[in-house]
Amino acid sequence: AAAGVIVSAFGFQGQKCSACSRVIVDEQIYDKFLKLLVNRAESITVGPSKNINNYMGPLINKSSMESILRYIDIGQKEGGKLVAGGKRANGDGYFIRPTIISDVSPKATIAQEEIFGPVLAVIKARDFEHALEIANNTEYGLTGAVYTNNKKKLERAKKLFHVGNLYIN
Repeated sequence: AAAGVIVSAFGFQGQKCSACSRVIVDEQIYDKFLKLLVNRAESITVGPSKNINNYMGPLINKSSMESILRYIDIGQKEGGKLVAGGKRANGDGYFIRPTIISDVSPKATIAQEEIFGPVLAVIKARDFEHALEIANNTEYGLTGAVYTNNKKKLERAKKLFHVGNLYIN
C-alpha cells in the first residue's frame, strides 16, 4: 500500500489529475504506515529529467511551484505536521521535494483542494467506515483506491466509495 501511494502521489511530480493527494489511514496502523511513507518519500531523487536516475523532475513552471509552496504553508498553518519534504530541491529550476503532511484534518484546505503537485496529506480515520465517510466528503471524486485484505470491506468500498475510478489493492 505504501509503495502504491508513493507512486501515485509523486509520479509526474503529482501533476496529474489522478495523483494521490490525500491518504486516509486507519488509526490502528497510522504510525507504522506513516513511517513507511516518509522513508520511501525521502529516498526519492529529484532533479533534471535528463538524468534517468531522478524519479521526480521539475514542476511545470514558477507559478505552479509558488502555488504548491503556498499550499504546504497552509497545510502547516491549519495544524498539519510537515514530516517529509516541504521545500525546494537544490539546484536551478522548479523542483520541490516530495512532501508529506501528517495529522491533516479532513476539512483542511489541503484535504479539500487539488494541489496538482508533490504534496500528500495524511489523514487518520477511526476505522474503515470513518475512512469511507472522509473519502466521500469532498467535491472531487475522480480517483480513489482501497488497500485491504478484507473482502467485505472491498465490497463495501465498491458500493459506497463515490469515485469515477476505483482501484482495489
